Amino acid sequence: MFEGTKRKLKERILWFPESNSPTFDDPWKFNFEEVKLDWPKEIKRPYVGLTQDCNAAPYWTKYALFLEKNGFPYSIFEHHRSDWIEQASKFDTIIWSPKDGPFEMDDIKRKVYILEKKLGKICFPDYETLLLCDDKIFSTYLLRINNLPIADTFISSDYKESHRMINRFSYPLVSKGSFGAGSKEVTLVTKPSDAKRIVRKVFSIYGKRTHLKYMRQKNSIYFQRFLKGDSLDTRVNVIGKMIFGYYRKPRGNDFRASGSGIVIKEDLPIEAIKIALETYSKIGKAMLGVDMLKDENGKYWIIEISPFIYVRTPEQLKVNGVAGAYSLQDDGTLLFEEKSFWPQQLALKVFFEQNYLSSVEEWKAKFLEPGMSKSYFKRVL
Repeated sequence: MFEGTKRKLKERILWFPESNSPTFDDPWKFNFEEVKLDWPKEIKRPYVGLTQDCNAAPYWTKYALFLEKNGFPYSIFEHHRSDWIEQASKFDTIIWSPKDGPFEMDDIKRKVYILEKKLGKICFPDYETLLLCDDKIFSTYLLRINNLPIADTFISSDYKESHRMINRFSYPLVSKGSFGAGSKEVTLVTKPSDAKRIVRKVFSIYGKRTHLKYMRQKNSIYFQRFLKGDSLDTRVNVIGKMIFGYYRKPRGNDFRASGSGIVIKEDLPIEAIKIALETYSKIGKAMLGVDMLKDENGKYWIIEISPFIYVRTPEQLKVNGVAGAYSLQDDGTLLFEEKSFWPQQLALKVFFEQNYLSSVEEWKAKFLEPGMSKSYFKRVL
């Protein structure tokens, strides 16, 4: 803890370079089920380039463990270097472990585009999935065109339209920036004067300040309907046929549940699972996290989605106090299994199946559509 605080002081006060040294942890300090992939003998395993991240709970250590256990040759890909293109030439597949932040994501997007579209490499996540990462505006557009139940959201890059709508909105609203996890850039707008102030700042020459000193919210308004339900944020994660999740609760009088640190791991409602599965089927590839809120009538609405699932422990669902996950069966049954997995490893399994053993469409037709085609879901504990 002391070392982390000292590093932050150096970076933020003394202007030391921000550390991008990889974080190391021990996935084995938790109890979890190893994820195994049945790989045909006649298909050669790809040579994998693995990037390393410096998140507090790193992705790359779980990816490395999966690759080792399933016999994939790999080495570390240092993508920040000037010779990253030359380094990438030796790999068949590159697995990215991104750190949150607009500049980091922009850097990865540029490189993944070149690797996929120009150099013929296979990347996880792919460029299309990266567009969803930490971009609420883009993900909202995708949810809309796929007719998924997203909470009413007003997005505009037009000042006159935004200003004109101020007195037409029903309050309260939730204002969000396009980027930021853990409820960063999320504020409650209780009256027209609050909305007017936000609109004025966003469309000003400097833009509206954000939690990042080097970024501003500029020329894009994002107002979302405030849902007066039970105040619990329901998160459902879908990775292949596996489903798990939890609830997040706000602290005190704060309306924001994400980032509060109060996590309730209990059984998930069937309706929320169905919405998450439909969203994953239409938008997701390897994995997708779907955040929902319930309105006063008990209906669930999507408020955000995330193609990356950040976790500190493999235990992401508990039913009657027992850790595990649901598995979607072909007959529509949600079978509860007393097993915990690292989501990163489940996601890699699906990624390799969708890119080397079939296509994404073929994979969904085989593993997802049979269970989802049933008119009802039943839960088996």
